[in-house]
Amino acid sequence: MKTKTCLLIWLAFLGMVPLARAQNTEDAAVIKTVLLRYYKTEKPVYKGRSQLLYLYCNRANNNEELVEAIQSTKLPADFKTEIRQKITDTKELDWHNELEAIYKTDQTKLQQKISECLSLEKYHEVSKRLHLNNQRLMIISKPLYYSKSNIALVKVTFYRNIEHNNGSVLLLEKVDGQWIIKDYLNTWAT
Repeated sequence: MKTKTCLLIWLAFLGMVPLARAQNTEDAAVIKTVLLRYYKTEKPVYKGRSQLLYLYCNRANNNEELVEAIQSTKLPADFKTEIRQKITDTKELDWHNELEAIYKTDQTKLQQKISECLSLEKYHEVSKRLHLNNQRLMIISKPLYYSKSNIALVKVTFYRNIEHNNGSVLLLEKVDGQWIIKDYLNTWAT
C-alpha cells in the first residue's frame, strides 16, 4: 500500500514539473518584455559608469491595487474574479532563474544594463555611498495570468530615496508568442 501511495505521489509530482517549467517560461517572457521597455534608454554599465536603474531581486506580492486597476476595464468578469483569488499568494520568490533564462538568448545587452539585481538594503547602501538622487529601484510584482486567454497583469513600481516614486499596472497580451504591453492601468506618481 505504501509503495502504491509513493508511486502516485511521485507521478503527481512529475506531472507538475512541466507546469512549473511552463510557468517559469511565461514569467521569463513577461519580465523580459517589462525589462526591454524600461531599460530601453539605459546605458550598459561598464567600469566607472554610474547605474541609474536597479532591479529589485524579489518578486513583489500583489495586492488590492491590481483589483482596483482592472475595475474600469473591459476585461472579462471571470478574469477579475480570478485576480481577486490569486492576489493572496505571498510565497517568497525571486527573479534569478528568469534573468538567467533571458540572458542566455538576449541580444540587447540587458545583462550589462541590469548588472545585478539588488535587495532593498543593498540599494540603500549603494545610493548612500554614491550620494546620487537620480537612481531608481524597479520593483516588479508576480505576474498574474488569465487561465482562459493570453492576458497577464504585472505591477511595476519605481522607488527612489527622495520620495519621487511612481508605478503602473501593466496589462499584457500574448500575440504571436510574444508578450506585448497593451495598456498602463492605474498609473500614479508621488
